Amino acid sequence: MMTVEDVLAQLNPKLRKTVMAGDTIPATQYAETPSFGLNRALNGGLPYGRQVLVWGSKSSAKSSLCLQMIGLAQKEGKICAWIDAEMSYDKKWAEGLGVDSSKLIVSQCRTINEMVDVGTSLMNAGVDIIVIDSITSLLPAIYFEKDSDELKQLENTKQIGAESRDFSNAWKMLNYANNKVKPTMLVLISQSRNNISAMYTSQQPTGGQATKFYSSTVIKLFSSESDNQAIKGKIHVGDKLIEEKIGRKIRWELQFSKTSPGFQSGEYDFYFRGDNVGIDSIGDLVDTAEMMGIVERTGAWYVLPDGTKVQGRDGFVNRVREDLDLQDDIKKKILDV
Repeated sequence: MMTVEDVLAQLNPKLRKTVMAGDTIPATQYAETPSFGLNRALNGGLPYGRQVLVWGSKSSAKSSLCLQMIGLAQKEGKICAWIDAEMSYDKKWAEGLGVDSSKLIVSQCRTINEMVDVGTSLMNAGVDIIVIDSITSLLPAIYFEKDSDELKQLENTKQIGAESRDFSNAWKMLNYANNKVKPTMLVLISQSRNNISAMYTSQQPTGGQATKFYSSTVIKLFSSESDNQAIKGKIHVGDKLIEEKIGRKIRWELQFSKTSPGFQSGEYDFYFRGDNVGIDSIGDLVDTAEMMGIVERTGAWYVLPDGTKVQGRDGFVNRVREDLDLQDDIKKKILDV
């Protein structure tokens, strides 16, 4: 019976080097998201070197989740890029979410071809995180005259499956380009579309099956516009203090993951007005700790490790926000579980 060494000895030098390259493949690294509950479900965060799909309903803060993740990654010295297909990147909003805009590479692309060219160049340059916002806005090649940037007449753009085919080829090319020593995380933001069949109507992301197939992690976000999901608070309007909607609850579903157990779900608070905009990481930290049994709750009272009791979730969240030692202690216990 032939051994592994016998088989390798019969391979030509180039192929032998390719086979043995598996010994040098580094362990998967993760980029933390601003949600502790989501990080726990992801075994630490979103994986570098892989394609990630974030999709869901309108106004479910998909872009804001990615911007906050970029802000956290930049603090670790990571190089990040934002491919703005919607032409909606807001520098002021991004900075409010913790992004250092002076260190963020922003490129505007309108077509799938441009996205592939820019994405490949960024990967070759060693960028750590690339976010495409959003793939729903990218135009396929069928919309343009041959070898030209000139748009066709609308009636000449009807071709079944053209968009899905272009996206399928794009993900294959970017997946190949990402086979580097310094792997890049490619994050795709997609809107929700209705898939109407003979029996029922379901939702799916843009780009056909290939978009989900080539994604190692698929996260769906959902936000309801109903009043019972809204978060209200006091804001200043002139010299008056009035109650307004300042945020909403966002539900996340980890639909698929190759680096962690899938089919997990949770929710967090998202604020679009007020002193602390974006995902409320501290509130999510408290909820995650309570779910894991790290924080004890009896009725409306939260019990601190020293036995002190704090009434109400808002009061306990504010206590954790102000007490950095308590905050670090809860974080450490979550990571140790």
